[in-house]
Amino acid sequence: MKLKKYLLSSFIHILPANETFFFQTKFEKKIKLNKELIYLNYKKHAPYNNPFLTTLIEEKNLYIWFYPTALSAKLIIPESYLMFSFFKERYPNALLLIEAETHYVIVIKNGVLVNTYVVDDSENFIEMELNQHALSEFKRIAYEEYAQSKAEALENLGIKDLYKWNTLTLEHRDMLPKVVNATAYPLSFLLFFMMSIEIYHVKEVEKTLEKVEKKYTEAKVKNDDIREKINLASAKEEKWKIFVQRELPYADLPTIFLRISKAFKDKNFTFKSFSIVGSRIKIEMQTKEDFIKGLNILNKIEGLENIALKHTNKKRATVSYEAKIIAQGLLL
Repeated sequence: MKLKKYLLSSFIHILPANETFFFQTKFEKKIKLNKELIYLNYKKHAPYNNPFLTTLIEEKNLYIWFYPTALSAKLIIPESYLMFSFFKERYPNALLLIEAETHYVIVIKNGVLVNTYVVDDSENFIEMELNQHALSEFKRIAYEEYAQSKAEALENLGIKDLYKWNTLTLEHRDMLPKVVNATAYPLSFLLFFMMSIEIYHVKEVEKTLEKVEKKYTEAKVKNDDIREKINLASAKEEKWKIFVQRELPYADLPTIFLRISKAFKDKNFTFKSFSIVGSRIKIEMQTKEDFIKGLNILNKIEGLENIALKHTNKKRATVSYEAKIIAQGLLL
């Protein structure tokens, strides 16, 4: 008991919900990811520059909490996960509103933490989140119950819990340069090797086509063997085009921004900020209109999907939305 209290007071930091940005994804099968790969693959989802993160893998689910500034603690445990782990058996499919110093939402579906975020005006989010995740149960956790539950959750922390957070806490601002330095040479060599092979194959195909065309012109006869070679070369070219279109997605960002601007023109919405992180767009506006109106406008814009309301403040008449840009193939 004394050892746990000493650890909690000296080495462990409970990261408040209002100081984090949560991201969750699910894999088709169980995999192992180290710190460097997690940082390299998912840093783009953070709303901060050079973010810090703490992360946890449970079964096939990857949980990531981004935060903007470095912390001196050796163990960093997100408060939202602490409360989720405390309530998930009691409420395996529910929307929880935690009335802490700053109110925040926890969405649990089939015992999995689906989402968690801070809210100012919770009444506008309840029905929308319940419908989005096909949930029917809503539970409001008042401050007194929250404080008691948090204390019990801390008391229930075991050595295994502390160990898993210790092994998966990422606290290095210079991690990206380290990752780049560690992987740049082998990746560059692999890319060069693959490009060399592809260039060689392309040249060989071009030479083969030239020979085939020359023989066809000279002989003026249809040869089944030559026709087959031409078809194979065309098939390879088509497969390459399909590969490029699938593996090299891009988004026409100026066009997307122009569509959004035109859609909100004369609709009583004023842009405050517009940011792009990876494939996600974050928009903050000032308006006296109902936030549902903004959602309806965004849902009609071509090239956007997964439209979501992220924040609203009636006193300041501000609202923020998030959307994903639909990837398109590279045009050839």
